[in-house]
Amino acid sequence: MRKKLKKVAAIALSCLMAAGVMTGCGSSKAGIGTKTNDGNKVLFQYDGEKVTLKEGWLYAKLIAAQYESTYSSTYGKDFWKMDMGRDNKGKEQTFESYTKQQIISQLKQQIVLNKKADAYGCKLSAADKKKCTESALSYYQSSNGRTVMNECGLLREDVEEFYKEILLASKVKDKIKSQANATVTEDEARKSTVYRVVFPTTMTKDGMVQLMNKKEEASVKRKAQKALKEIQSGKKTIKKIAKEQGYTNTDESYAAGESEEGKSFEKEMKKLKDGDLCSKVLKCDNGYVIAKLVAYTDKKETASNKKVLKEEKESKYFQKVYEKWTKKLDKKWSYEKNVDQKLWKQVKLNDADDSSEATTELKKQTKNETTEKQKTN
Repeated sequence: MRKKLKKVAAIALSCLMAAGVMTGCGSSKAGIGTKTNDGNKVLFQYDGEKVTLKEGWLYAKLIAAQYESTYSSTYGKDFWKMDMGRDNKGKEQTFESYTKQQIISQLKQQIVLNKKADAYGCKLSAADKKKCTESALSYYQSSNGRTVMNECGLLREDVEEFYKEILLASKVKDKIKSQANATVTEDEARKSTVYRVVFPTTMTKDGMVQLMNKKEEASVKRKAQKALKEIQSGKKTIKKIAKEQGYTNTDESYAAGESEEGKSFEKEMKKLKDGDLCSKVLKCDNGYVIAKLVAYTDKKETASNKKVLKEEKESKYFQKVYEKWTKKLDKKWSYEKNVDQKLWKQVKLNDADDSSEATTELKKQTKNETTEKQKTN
């Protein structure tokens, strides 16, 4: 699950660099907000460019909002606290700490790509600039946008400039990826679609998944064979059998080596013609299976997969080019040492945990400032 989640998160971070993210304080002093007075302080420096806390704050909140809408329904409200294993330094990380590290990486990338814009003939058109202006206004006028801007003292001009940097970086990245000339063959992209019903040979006991004994497994096999005969005789359809087994969806589309039922299942399906029902019950990874091949080459699924694989190849090409540029820079750069962790700690991706610690820190700052003023007077 970690690997899948990290892959999805990486895609989402990459997508945020596109102009599509630009949708939906003003009077507060720049850099001073309701949750921090450190908005103008330098969060980190990379390739000679400084990134302030308020810039990191804005990007983090844009990411957080996107992830909330994407993951909360699947992984629950506490998905930010999910265990993501250990980082490159062997330190345990939650999904929140993992994401915050990736955000810094994206901000670094944005700096590098903006510097490469002239070399790749990329610039913002008048229409692009207008879009950034309108998007910044839209964000400023939205309830969530105003909240974020007030938190760290962002001005509308800050948001507009940040959107311009995101858009220009995305143009450079797209230009580099286009130079990969990536191609994907039909065999690479092929996805097959089947109907299948699984008769499980596992059971849950005391919260633990256990394999059935030989007698229980034999009973399951007989049940599957009986169901297959009912389909073959025309008494029932495979979908009706699936419904009786508690299935809500019998479809599965998979590329080579990706079927939930395993490679042996894929091998048997490959022997069939489109529309054929497998003449025997198959013993697969999840139990005994009845299956029907809908399409060995599902045109719609294959076309979609071809786009995904092409994007993956282009992204690998881009990453290779980017790493070549930054190899020397990153040799002496460290997330732990070069990012002001005290400042970065103020940014909470999980809004539920956002209030107490940040508010306490702000009160301390305000108290110190008041004391200093009193001494001056």
